[in-house]
Amino acid sequence: MGHISQFIDYLKERNLSPNTIKVYNDNLIEFWKFLGKRKLSIRAVKREQVRSFLFSLSEKNNQPITRRAKLTTIRSFFRYLEDEGLIEKNPTKNLPLPKVEIKEPMFLQKSEIKKLLQIVKKDKRAEVAIRILVETGIRLSELTGISIGDIDTARKTIKIKRKGNIEQIVPINSGISKLIKSFVKNKNADMPLIANRMGKRMTQRRVAIMVHDYLKKAKIDRDGISVHSFRHSFCVRMLENKVNLKTIQLLCGHKSISTTERYLHIANPELRQSIKMAEVL
Repeated sequence: MGHISQFIDYLKERNLSPNTIKVYNDNLIEFWKFLGKRKLSIRAVKREQVRSFLFSLSEKNNQPITRRAKLTTIRSFFRYLEDEGLIEKNPTKNLPLPKVEIKEPMFLQKSEIKKLLQIVKKDKRAEVAIRILVETGIRLSELTGISIGDIDTARKTIKIKRKGNIEQIVPINSGISKLIKSFVKNKNADMPLIANRMGKRMTQRRVAIMVHDYLKKAKIDRDGISVHSFRHSFCVRMLENKVNLKTIQLLCGHKSISTTERYLHIANPELRQSIKMAEVL
């Protein structure tokens, strides 16, 4: 457990988000318990034990994407131990990640978004939350982290915290700015923008439930539609309006341009073909 604690402290120093750190910690605790049943220490782990752990996950019906995430955690952990000189040989080196089928991003049609926004108008808190998600493309975690002091309605901007605790100023349109200005009137700067009845910051789970309830009221119940679908919808709309990829990447906080490119064929097949034609190698 000592090595795991050291690794978690290392992740905290890198300013990873609390959610990411929790996932890494939970994955390693699960792996440590697996080793404990076999009376093995972290330093004694061989490649075979890692493979056995992955096999045990598949027996428990863990999906490939789950097994991939857990192996990614374990690989990062042993790479850290190797770099720190705590182990001589990394048992996960060159161990392939489980193949995962990449699913098509699910997004809402313009007509669905209009229908949803019409229904949500009676609930200002939900309207503010949903309009920000729909019209800025920010993540749910970024929305719930916004305080009133992070908003500048005069300049039409919101300060958010991206993954890795990185701050970014994102623009908002006049419509959202006006809506927020009315919503936050007479509220203190340190108060959360999206709060519960007690005035405390709403959790991601509670906001997701609220959004899901309004999706049901709007009769938007297609499989795969979730809060994150608003982000996908934003990317698709930007591409349909011929906004360049680098701008969309910056607005959405994508670390890699390839993440943004996956929306190309959805928005316009011709755009995808244009990218292919521009390839040199």
